[in-house]
Amino acid sequence: MALGVTGCTRFTATLGVDAETAGRGSVVFSLVADGVTVYTSPTVTSTSPVQVDATIGGRTTLHLVVADAGDGKDYDHADWADARLLC
Repeated sequence: MALGVTGCTRFTATLGVDAETAGRGSVVFSLVADGVTVYTSPTVTSTSPVQVDATIGGRTTLHLVVADAGDGKDYDHADWADARLLC
């Protein structure tokens, strides 16, 4: 997504795997700003959500990336909950 707003300094969210997967599925989240990875999560499951608070000051594009954590993509229903740009 193009940020389109000057002065945004941080991106925050709660990252997890949707509860509908009944404890199955695992993913790794990454945040890429202007082609540079500014955050990579540990392996996330439906029982281990994580918080991200990444610095993005001076960036113009932001990509939210989800990858399989090595056990196949079945049940990898990734959630970027309460995602916010702080400007």
